[in-house]
Amino acid sequence: MNEEYSLRDMILRTFLFDNSLGPSEMTKKLDANYNSVKAAYAKLTEDKLLVRSGRGNYEPNYSGIILNLMDRIENLEKLVK
Repeated sequence: MNEEYSLRDMILRTFLFDNSLGPSEMTKKLDANYNSVKAAYAKLTEDKLLVRSGRGNYEPNYSGIILNLMDRIENLEKLVK
């Protein structure tokens, strides 16, 4: 696992490249703890970056991702001023 990113960030980045990966597959791909991966999926869903479409199935929530990025940019701009 890449130490520069949190598990949550690694899951989101990996998921955006292959959104067929559910928690079980992601656990294997990232060689991570299943419960930690499942908790990260739940947090990504709570943060409206993913949408749960069925048991173990998720979809990216592009509008949520864009709004999250806009908030992050806005916060960075405030730091620069």
